[in-house]
Amino acid sequence: MTDSTIYYTLELPAAPQVQDASRRKPKAVLPRPRSLSCLVTVALGLLTVILMSLLMYQRILCCGSKDSVCAHCPSCPNLWMRNGSHCYYFSVEKRDWNSSLEFCADKGSHLLTFLDEQEVIPFRELLGTDFYWIGLRNNEGWKWEGGPGLSLRIVYNSLIQKCGAISRAGLQASSCEASLQWICKKTIR
Repeated sequence: MTDSTIYYTLELPAAPQVQDASRRKPKAVLPRPRSLSCLVTVALGLLTVILMSLLMYQRILCCGSKDSVCAHCPSCPNLWMRNGSHCYYFSVEKRDWNSSLEFCADKGSHLLTFLDEQEVIPFRELLGTDFYWIGLRNNEGWKWEGGPGLSLRIVYNSLIQKCGAISRAGLQASSCEASLQWICKKTIR
């Protein structure tokens, strides 16, 4: 018999080397990176503050001045326009004078009245050739509803046309049964 010899190579992992304590370099302590959710929260908070500031600034501009014109001022109802200390409603539909008067009264307002020509100027820019009912009626003389007599000139006047309307051309008498658009006016509280 022959003797056979078998050889094996055994590889062992290297033993960990122990470093000398004096040779160790201290690791730098880095700040923990902020999480994404924290950054998003801060960004949204800043955006909220900016938007709230802009809304407050708009409200101050919109409602703070007596001369401001603001269609969406919170002190006026939807679809009403603000001018100074009043809100105005320009109807789209048409009704007779009495129905227009009732509509305004139901909304806590009245048909448009004004004291002098200076109050008419802003409306002339908004009015086209269409006529709108206003709170003017001829009952033994032209008078504003619930107020003084008329100090302005009526463009057209007849004995049967007893209600007042306005267009860009000015004031005009009309039959109270005619169907026209109307303008309501209410004081801001």
